Amino acid sequence: MTNEIVGLLPVRRERARSIFDCGLKALLGAATAAFFAVTALPSHADNYPSQPVKLIVPFTAGGGSDSAARVIAEQMQLRLKQPFVVENRPGASAGVGAGTVARAAPNGYTLLVGTATLAANAVVSPTPNLDIVNDFEFIGKFGQIDLVLVTNPKVPAKDMRELLELMRTRPDTISFGSPGTGAPAHLGVELLKLVTKTQAVHVPYKGESAAVTDLIGGHVSFQLCAPFVCAPRVQDGSLKALAIAAPQRSKLMPNVPTMAEAGVNGVEAGTWYYIAAPKGTPEAIVRKLNTALNEVLADQKVKTHLLSMGVETAADTTPAAVKGALQAEMEKWRPVVKAAGVKN
Repeated sequence: MTNEIVGLLPVRRERARSIFDCGLKALLGAATAAFFAVTALPSHADNYPSQPVKLIVPFTAGGGSDSAARVIAEQMQLRLKQPFVVENRPGASAGVGAGTVARAAPNGYTLLVGTATLAANAVVSPTPNLDIVNDFEFIGKFGQIDLVLVTNPKVPAKDMRELLELMRTRPDTISFGSPGTGAPAHLGVELLKLVTKTQAVHVPYKGESAAVTDLIGGHVSFQLCAPFVCAPRVQDGSLKALAIAAPQRSKLMPNVPTMAEAGVNGVEAGTWYYIAAPKGTPEAIVRKLNTALNEVLADQKVKTHLLSMGVETAADTTPAAVKGALQAEMEKWRPVVKAAGVKN
């Protein structure tokens, strides 16, 4: 019996060795596949972009964000050697366009031109199935803009004091337009109403250009507007500028006083722009886009072009800065929304 057992041992050892060898080969095969999968990523990023890139602007054409996005798109195209095509997807206070990008393939070919409106709207009326912080990979901020309060020339108010008096004594006859409920241009006026204890009727639109068109036509009384959009209309007499909602005057409209200079303290409103990709976009592609964006913003000609539109280039263009700015924007407007009872 002992001899039989001893005789079986070499066979069992040979089987064990065979099983071990098979397992080792499988392990080495998996490790090799993983190695090549990882090492293939940089070459994928090196080849990016190999086709046109869509920049989704969640507002109508002709507004501040659309105009700024087209400047950035042209410059990104020059540096990355592929078309960067601006596509407007307005609706739901920027929620439609943002949702389109969040659901897109995370390959770097569908990007969002986001604005502070998304943060403000997330407080007022969050878009279903859209998390503006966690559904995206952020590329970087590229500009910021302060809003100017403009009126239709037929409104009998030559300055902020007279406009506020109308809002106190004839609130049912005074209305203001905005690019949409929850936009900084809307919430900035709600803040003005709270600070000055005045009233005015809100009329939301699906974009800044539509709101300005109705303001010029006399359908609303006033609006907080991007200087780039409103400055030409102020110059030709179609609109009248009363104050800029910022701590300093606009370089584009230097003769317009700040709110504080006009006698209203504690009212500041503006917006800022950033680029984002769908969640899961490879880090190497995010880095490549961020590098290109920084090169664009370092170009003095680009800075001058954006400044002519009233857009100051962003000081911090890191992806982390976008996330922090969105969170800060939500906290800024949360008490205003609650106190004013703003609802979409």
